Amino acid sequence: MPDFTPAVAAIHQKGYFIGEQFWPASEALAMAEACQALKLQSRFRPACIGRAQSKQRHTAIRSDLICWLDEPLPAPLRHYLDALETYRQHVNRELLLGLDHVEVHAAYYPPGAHYDKHLDRHRDDDARTLTAILYLNPDWQHSDGGLLEIDLPDGSQARVEPRLGTFVSFLSAEFVHAVQPTQRDRLALTGWYRRRGRPF
Repeated sequence: MPDFTPAVAAIHQKGYFIGEQFWPASEALAMAEACQALKLQSRFRPACIGRAQSKQRHTAIRSDLICWLDEPLPAPLRHYLDALETYRQHVNRELLLGLDHVEVHAAYYPPGAHYDKHLDRHRDDDARTLTAILYLNPDWQHSDGGLLEIDLPDGSQARVEPRLGTFVSFLSAEFVHAVQPTQRDRLALTGWYRRRGRPF
């Protein structure tokens, strides 16, 4: 498990964190293998946009496959969820964001898949507060595409190659982002920390 102190400091200072080689390679490889096992069990499903009654498949916007990390889980993925709980506690202690729990899925992008620009917070639900992404792709080359592009407040972009062990986190309501088309299989663990619903 990595030390989350730099991630928490970056979230406090600028709202986002990009850590290359942040996660131990051996742990990230074990997670990649566990996700491949889930894929062989046919646990991945086409991703949709929207939520609840408005949820729909729209491949022109998003064309990845996802698998929610629900029990039973292989040990490496269970350990990852434990690590994300440590991150949640650290963020709440230092930044007072009131994060209650995290929801996580594995996202598999076959060649040609992409995800257009979007925010992670739904229009009618402000519970999603902090995004956390871990990339699980060994030997990734720039020519493989699949970059995460994050629009920054100054009008520039942060462009992240989805290399093994890279960890990205940002405030869910503040950063529009997209996944560019990938040229090879691309795998990530994507999670959203949620606050408790506010009483009316």
